Amino acid sequence: MKRKAFTAMVTAALFFFFLAGISGSVAAEELEPATMTWVAGGVGGGWYVQAGGIARLITEEHPNLVLKVVPGGGVVNPVRVASQKDDFGWGITFVDKMAYKGLAPIYKRSFQDVRSLGGIFGVYHIHFVGAESTGVESVDQMAEMVKQGKAIRVAAPMKGTSDLPLVKTILGFYGVSLEDIEENGGKVFNAVYADMVNLYKDKHVDFVFTHLALPGAAVTEMTVSRDTNILPVSEDCISHLHDELGTLPGDSGHSLIPAGTYKGQSKDVPAVVSAGELIVGKHVPEKVAYTVIKTICENIDQVHAINAANKYFIPEEGWKNVAVPLHAGAERYYQEAGYMP
Repeated sequence: MKRKAFTAMVTAALFFFFLAGISGSVAAEELEPATMTWVAGGVGGGWYVQAGGIARLITEEHPNLVLKVVPGGGVVNPVRVASQKDDFGWGITFVDKMAYKGLAPIYKRSFQDVRSLGGIFGVYHIHFVGAESTGVESVDQMAEMVKQGKAIRVAAPMKGTSDLPLVKTILGFYGVSLEDIEENGGKVFNAVYADMVNLYKDKHVDFVFTHLALPGAAVTEMTVSRDTNILPVSEDCISHLHDELGTLPGDSGHSLIPAGTYKGQSKDVPAVVSAGELIVGKHVPEKVAYTVIKTICENIDQVHAINAANKYFIPEEGWKNVAVPLHAGAERYYQEAGYMP
């Protein structure tokens, strides 16, 4: 009997220590009180409001974690989180890739401490607009005109913007450049979107290159003012841009402008598409990054209701369409959830 009693005592003690170990591991996962920053866009703009809604949701679920939204922008955000000036941020895939790799002309050095928590938070299409009167029906045909020395007139994004290098990379895939257009005696107007519309409506240009979410108001106005073709790019171009700059791949389901988006557009138009992603600094503790993405994924209906751009984020695929490496905390969550191998 004494031996049985002793065995029972040992078993009870081991069970106690087992429970204590579990409780200790759970406690270890509890967040220490922390206030961090989320760099978004301009105050009151879409990114700012989008970040504010998700930040409030996270704090409601985890009162110890406060995320303060601060103003920023697509080009500066990956730099700020990589440099530990901010902790979280909104990013655009191709811009984040350029920052990570240190690609000119936007970045003079690489910022390799930027990480991603997931995507897609909004999609943005490169539109190649062409007047029907030119007879051009694809970007390839437009490029051939340039190669043949023909003078064309185009409106392109402003110098110093992130959109311009993206457009230049696409043109480079087809073996032409904006400089080639000017050398042929053509015209290149670097303009803001409002001016692009007027240039096109007044027939000062016959081609316009823009980077807009669907439907782009500027493109809608252009297609109403003149008979217009939305020019497709090739599948090879979409793949090339994905490899080079982290734009969405062809099999993402987003790399096209659906038929009927614009007046006179009767077919789906393949397009290069960038996406919004949630970026984070490598310095952010793993359990904090884990908690943020876990909270987003486990409250996805609320996240989708916060902003229309959030509807593109699907937890099961959040790890796929990112342009920079995933944060260790995000990898851990996606793997535990069974979404990521």
